[in-house]
Amino acid sequence: MSEVVEGGVTAGSLLREARQAAGMHIAALAVALKVPVSKLEALEADNYAALPDTVFVRALASSVCRTLKVDPAPVLSLLPQSQSPRLSTDSAGLN
Repeated sequence: MSEVVEGGVTAGSLLREARQAAGMHIAALAVALKVPVSKLEALEADNYAALPDTVFVRALASSVCRTLKVDPAPVLSLLPQSQSPRLSTDSAGLN
């Protein structure tokens, strides 16, 4: 479910390490972000099925990075990407 680079590093493990390095408890981070602890635990465990969708996963990870003052690029590169919505091509016009 989660993408893993060499060495077994996942987005969740990067976020957990950054939070622990900052000395912040997961409950304190949840309060700062105004999200349930369970959502952060799911994110750190790379359990994306417990989270609403990929847009939420990426937004939450980005918010965690911003709060912990770490670069979000390495974390976001390991997260699943949502598919762009496909617009139908209709040559009939509006009327």
